[in-house]
Amino acid sequence: MSSNAAPLRLFFALQPQAGQSTALVEHVAPLMTRLEAQPVPAENLHATLCFIGAIAPEDLEKLKGVAACQHASRASLHFDTLEYWEKPRVVCATTAGRALPAALINLVDGLGRDAQAAGFRPDIKPFRPHLTLARKISPARAAQCEWPANLAPPVLVHCDRFVLMESRRGESGATYSVVGSWPLYADDTDWSSANIQ
Repeated sequence: MSSNAAPLRLFFALQPQAGQSTALVEHVAPLMTRLEAQPVPAENLHATLCFIGAIAPEDLEKLKGVAACQHASRASLHFDTLEYWEKPRVVCATTAGRALPAALINLVDGLGRDAQAAGFRPDIKPFRPHLTLARKISPARAAQCEWPANLAPPVLVHCDRFVLMESRRGESGATYSVVGSWPLYADDTDWSSANIQ
């Protein structure tokens, strides 16, 4: 990167509505206390679509151009399971056992493919939607619970947009902010006339 400015650490994601995130964090709070976990703030909840990594600030508009070229349909994700992932020591809400919407798989593929074509180096992985709810959970604490566990009531996230998020590391952990947002379309939307923000 040629710029002297600090690089941006970016990824594309889906976000639950603010009320959904708050309700989910409050619902699992007793479990997180039992696990002596570090809860993820409600405003940080997201499902990563494509991790881009560090880019120069002057390349941000080019990356936004990649997003603006995507024409994916709206879809829903049904988060109904809690899982403990031992290596990163996190608890996640997942869509275990459910078929993934083809529209979102196509969006993930398109973002990765077009980002590579534009000269970025995305971390290409199969789409496994999850919302990280807590971090820094010891295996010994996690072993006191049975995994996977049912998430009841489940969280149904209606995806009508996707976002570009920046991750910044601070003393209290990572914080995330939205730097771009693009619509997902109803099947009968005329994409050529859609207003992209």
